[in-house]
Amino acid sequence: MKEKNMIRAKFLTLAMASTFTAFALTPVSAAESGAALFSIDPKTKSMQQEAYSVVNQYEQALNEGNTKKIVSLFADDSVAEWNNKPTYTTAQQKTEGYDALFKIAKFKTVFAYDAVNVYGDAVVIRTHHHKGATVMENGQPVTDLNREVFVLHKTSQGWKIVLYTFNTDPIQGEG
Repeated sequence: MKEKNMIRAKFLTLAMASTFTAFALTPVSAAESGAALFSIDPKTKSMQQEAYSVVNQYEQALNEGNTKKIVSLFADDSVAEWNNKPTYTTAQQKTEGYDALFKIAKFKTVFAYDAVNVYGDAVVIRTHHHKGATVMENGQPVTDLNREVFVLHKTSQGWKIVLYTFNTDPIQGEG
């Protein structure tokens, strides 16, 4: 339990700190401008690509409605925070949340990657849905204007999502 709290504290510290001089900070931006998504530093680039692959698997599983695959991408002590929902902290809560979502919504999502930032053994990936993306909810098309944040941590099983959160915003890919 102490180790889990230390990991969470580490990510909160990273998120709130105004400077990251103690970490190998390598920001990249890839909003729809076509800018390079990955660092030119080989070690950083490798970490970015590995974490990107996990988020890409999440996207594919979301489009497939594959709850089991999505939940497998999360670390044991992870959280998922959605708009207007309680925080999902257990695998069972995530499973129930995604199962309920897939009963009402079918996705054809393509993430636009705004940033893949490396902070030591953590990667923060920010995405948004392209303008005009739609989700089928209860048989009706609904415009899907989400911005997502994925925080991943390197574990003995590879990169795992430790925090996933999103919000809805009509202005996409800016800032």
